[in-house]
Order: sequence, then C-alpha cells, then structure tokens
Amino acid sequence: MPSSYFTKKTLTSLYSTQKLSSYKIAKHFDCDPKTVFYWLKQFNIPTRPRKIVHINKKQLSSLYASHLSMATIGNKFFINASAVLRKMKKYNISSRKPWETNTKHPRNNFSKNLLEKAYLLGFRIGDLNVRSNSSSVIVKSNTTHRVQINLMKSLFSKYGPIWISSPKSNARVYHCTIGLNHSFDFLVPKPSYIPKWIILSKSCFWHFFAGYIDAEGTIRIYSNRARLRVGSYDKSILKQIHTWLTQRGIKNSFRLETPADHIQHNGDFYRVDLMDRHALSTVLKKLNPLLKHERRKKDAQLALTNVISRI
Repeated sequence: MPSSYFTKKTLTSLYSTQKLSSYKIAKHFDCDPKTVFYWLKQFNIPTRPRKIVHINKKQLSSLYASHLSMATIGNKFFINASAVLRKMKKYNISSRKPWETNTKHPRNNFSKNLLEKAYLLGFRIGDLNVRSNSSSVIVKSNTTHRVQINLMKSLFSKYGPIWISSPKSNARVYHCTIGLNHSFDFLVPKPSYIPKWIILSKSCFWHFFAGYIDAEGTIRIYSNRARLRVGSYDKSILKQIHTWLTQRGIKNSFRLETPADHIQHNGDFYRVDLMDRHALSTVLKKLNPLLKHERRKKDAQLALTNVISRI
C-alpha cells in the first residue's frame, strides 16, 4: 500500500487521538493490520503496548463449534483471523476441513424416506467410508471412474457440500468427500447384517439390493448369456441376499469364491450368482428402475433384453 494512502496526520488522529487499534484502522482502510503498524513506525508515531486478548479454551471451542468463522470470532474480540487461529493451535482445537467449512450449499436433513434409506445403506455397505465428528457426518469414496463421482453427486448433492479432488496423472484416482449433518448418523456404523426392517419389506429389500449392486455388482453378457454377480467379503450380507431370493423362488447360488490368503485377499471372498434366465428376468425387472449407477443401468437393460430374447 503506498505511503500516500496514509498520512501522518490521519494516522495520528485515528491511532493517538481517537485511540483506534491498528486492527480497526486496517479494517477501515481494507488492509492488513501489519501495514498500519509499519506506517506508524515510519511516521514515528508512538505505539501502545500490544493488546492481549484473553479467550479461554472453552469459550473459543464453543464459538467455533457453533460454525462461526475465525474472522467472525475475531470481530467479536477486535482481533484478526490469524490471531484466532494462533489461539486455536495453542489450545489444540482442530480447524474444520474445506468440505466442513463450505457454506455455499446448506446441509439439509435426510428425507426420512425408507426406500431411499434402504438404497443408501446398501450402497454404504458396499462402497463408502463413513465417520462422524461433533459437527458432521463425513462420507468418503475413492474411485477411478467418473461415473462413480456422478453417482455420489446425484445421491448427496441436495444434502451437503461435496469436495472432489482432481486425479493425479500417475494414479487417476478421484477422492470424493461429502459433509452431511447428523440426520445421516444411520450411515456411520457399517452393518454386519441387513436390518430386519429391510428384510421384512419387499420394496425396501429391492432398494437395498439396488444400492448394493451399484456398489459391488457386475451385470454382463458372457457367450450370449446374461449373468448378474455380486461379490464381497460381507459373508452375512450375501448369505441373507441369497436366502431372501431363494425363499421367493428366485434361483441363485452362494459360494466362497476365494479363501483368505493374507497376500491378495485379507478375508474370505464370497459371491452370489444369478444365471437362470427366469430368475434374471424377475430380478432385472425389479432392479432396472432402482439402479442409479450409469454403467449398471445400461448393463442391466442390455442383460434384460438378452434374457427376454431367450425366454
């Protein structure tokens, strides 16, 4: 900032006569307090001892936890955001991550729609890492496929801010992080079993299965015969899917595909397979309207066309 911006007379009036702080003067001139202090020294204007602002840890934690910015907190105590950050570091108060401070997109409560909840639980079990802190439920997913990023946006953009890293040239991996409010606490624990309320409802089960297929399933045509496969380390989940389908006359198989070897596989890998054309016809007709993954939807439609041609 040029010296002409400040004059000795102006600074003397503001600082010495009116007793304004360098912070308040800087705010008036839209500059850094250090700039004001520099010109006070240049003009040989006697400076007052540095004002020590006392904010205790409890008070600062409470203000920051209420989602006030550092700048807003600073305004309350007539200090700048840097001073607030220094005090937070002194008290070991963790600052929010970029996706937690994003306020351009409000964090809306979950819809409470059970069908949507069932789908999200299926997708969460298969493909999401979820944790919570005092202010947020943080959902993460890493993928090399842009369609997966599109799916994450379609599922969560109406509920909270989404942060997506640009893939590095040598890795081509997208890192997706989403900040949600605590109405999404149901996503935090990873279930070992399909919840009973889903098992007892046909509609909820199909939505859950669609979410799980979008995360872990493959739908392909091999030697002109469609096949739906879903595999993971979630033995109990897959066993329940197998049992639920079997009890309704939908032919499928459940098996241990790859035992744990502690080299490539950290656990036993299980798979549910559907190859029977009548079973596939039933399942694909149910899943087609519910799948949300662009690739899965396309593959499911091709598979259903194949199955219908063979019935």
